[in-house]
Amino acid sequence: MRSYKQISILASTCLAICCGSASAQVTTDDIRQGARDRMHGTLAEQEQQAYARSLLVQFETRVNQAKALIEQVELRHAAYREQMDELLVNDDGKRLGQKGQVVAMQFINYLEHPLVEPSELAAKKVFVEQMLSFLERAKSGPAEYVPQPERVEEADDAYLWARSMSMSLSESESWLAESLVSIDRTTDVAVDPTLKEQIDAYRATLRQEWLELQSRGKEAARQEAAPVMEENARIAELERALLEATQKLSMARQQNEQQRIDFEMRMEQQRVELRERLAASQREMDERLAAIERENKLAEAERMRRDAEANAEARDIREDAQRTELISKCNSPQVQRDLAPFLTEGIWQPGDKSSNARLDMAPMSYSKIQADGALADDVAGLQRFLEIVNANGSRKLTYCRNNKHYDNIRPKWGYTRHWDRLSREQIDEARRVQTLLRELGPTLVELGMLTE
Repeated sequence: MRSYKQISILASTCLAICCGSASAQVTTDDIRQGARDRMHGTLAEQEQQAYARSLLVQFETRVNQAKALIEQVELRHAAYREQMDELLVNDDGKRLGQKGQVVAMQFINYLEHPLVEPSELAAKKVFVEQMLSFLERAKSGPAEYVPQPERVEEADDAYLWARSMSMSLSESESWLAESLVSIDRTTDVAVDPTLKEQIDAYRATLRQEWLELQSRGKEAARQEAAPVMEENARIAELERALLEATQKLSMARQQNEQQRIDFEMRMEQQRVELRERLAASQREMDERLAAIERENKLAEAERMRRDAEANAEARDIREDAQRTELISKCNSPQVQRDLAPFLTEGIWQPGDKSSNARLDMAPMSYSKIQADGALADDVAGLQRFLEIVNANGSRKLTYCRNNKHYDNIRPKWGYTRHWDRLSREQIDEARRVQTLLRELGPTLVELGMLTE
């Protein structure tokens, strides 16, 4: 009986554990699914924000390009106008006028049809300034701003307009420069009429010829009008006769219907051709914009390469100058005197525990001086420095025996070994020489004045 009760209790416990485990499993899956959904939503939002930022950067770049090119066009056009206006009244203009009708037509075209319309230039400048101001506000706003296609198209139009104006200016500037180069400035033109006076006279001649042609044309038209009017009267009579005939009227209606059908077919064909031309123009525009973008990227990469080369060259020059200065300092008599205890050849090196630990004569080792702690910028370092350079050593007497320094070949200082008895001047002098050795040590090793 007792065993049966134990089995029942055990079964109930297992059933409860299994049910609890199943419930816990369902809850974990729900949590994981919710986390995945939130992650996907966050990634989608980040992707949308990145795409919006890229569009904004592209639009801002195009607007800045348009602004820079428009400013260049404005400056160049002002200089071109100033030069052309001066030529209308100065001696070089008189000499240009001697070239004949080609120069006259060029200046007439300049006077009547400006290369750049001031109103159009002002409108483009206002547009880019408004766009840049708006972009500044949009970038500082809380939401990601995506430029409208209409604004992007307007920015592209402004940029392409500026490029077109720049090319036209280049052609006119080249023509003017070539024309001015070819004139003979030794020719005396004091009594010659100015270019403006020559152009005015040429215009007057053209107008007189036009008036004469107009008069002759009117007379010819009057003479030709009489037979035409007679022919029109005869045709009208025939048309009245045709209107009276029912059969001919029906035929005329059929012809009209056929003409209407033909007209509609031609219009539809023209619409198809227009759509194809528009699509081709759009593709060409896209290719041009892509080419412009590639050119800008190549120009930027080339500029960065030249900057990097210039920076590297400047760095090499500075390093060479610094090295030259250090070498000059190492070879100076003052440095040679100050560092004589290290530069003079000997057989002892810092760390040796006797005078005759080595056989070959050599300058002192810079690495062993460092390893000995003699270059540390503190009291202990300065004391180690004096252990090496001072004939009486320092307070620890690491390199002295029987009041005699192990390094008995190189010159030494004659300071007291007791640190507390050193004067302020002696300590300052020791720090100065220690600093000098720290500064020139690598260069002295390179020059062979110290060993490694």
